Amino acid sequence: MCVAAVSARAGIFPGSAFSDKAAGTTGALFLKIPAGARAMALGGSYSALVGDAESVFWNPAGLTRLEDQGRADAALSYNMLLETAYSGSAALGFPLGEDRGVLGAALTYFSQSSIQGYGITGDPTSSFTPMDLAVSLAYGRVLGRVRAGGAFKFIRSELAGASGTSFAVDLGVQADHVSDIGEGPVDLAAAISNLGPPIKLGSTADPLPFKAVLGAHWRISPNLSGLLDGHIPSDADPYASFGLEARQSFGSGLGGALRAGYNVKDGRSAEGLSGMSAGGGLQIKQGRLDYAWVPFGDLGMTHRISIGFKF
Repeated sequence: MCVAAVSARAGIFPGSAFSDKAAGTTGALFLKIPAGARAMALGGSYSALVGDAESVFWNPAGLTRLEDQGRADAALSYNMLLETAYSGSAALGFPLGEDRGVLGAALTYFSQSSIQGYGITGDPTSSFTPMDLAVSLAYGRVLGRVRAGGAFKFIRSELAGASGTSFAVDLGVQADHVSDIGEGPVDLAAAISNLGPPIKLGSTADPLPFKAVLGAHWRISPNLSGLLDGHIPSDADPYASFGLEARQSFGSGLGGALRAGYNVKDGRSAEGLSGMSAGGGLQIKQGRLDYAWVPFGDLGMTHRISIGFKF
């Protein structure tokens, strides 16, 4: 019976996939922690808007926008999560020139302070520190009217002396000005992430947290964007997220932005103030600084900070 249970969870998708019945059945959960403060302030509605180095995390097709700008881009992010947990990420996008596309690379990690271990009798054992890491290599290119991209990801998790590795692929497309709402063009996007074999930690193999996303970016005006993403995770019911971003230029390479978002899944998963998010950004010449505030109800609040620069 135990063998059958492990075998059933060792496929690409968990049992009862794409519903809340599969909650808690996937591994490498750090891959579900979003990278970048701008995206989090928008409720995670980012698949159609992203266009810098952080595209490696959200939709690798967005890397192609660096080719439009003719500049490389780098981004660093740090997340203060609940209790003593923390995560961070780094990403780089580099145009190859002459319509040869854009290369991207990224790293994301998760850890927390030391955890006290206990034996089967309840006696204290040695403490341990969990550590998760993923390294990605990506490529994006414009194909006619469509932007397309993909990434290959190496994954490693370590917990209480046990470790495991796996790999996954991410794929995405973006299409600009597919339609109009009023006088505002609408861009569309689609992406999948974490498609790969299960990760085995100790004697247990768990599927990776696969997710598909369909997104829309409504360019309401030159300074205002409305965003909508539909998320289809393998270990939860489908849900939507919404975002609104207002930007203002102050001249001489100086600009700012205010952002707000709502994530339906986060809103229904915690008591108290949750689901909503807010933040802002500051651009100075080729550098940028972004901040996001994301409450999780009675569990507490999280803060995300990102910096980036083009060169």
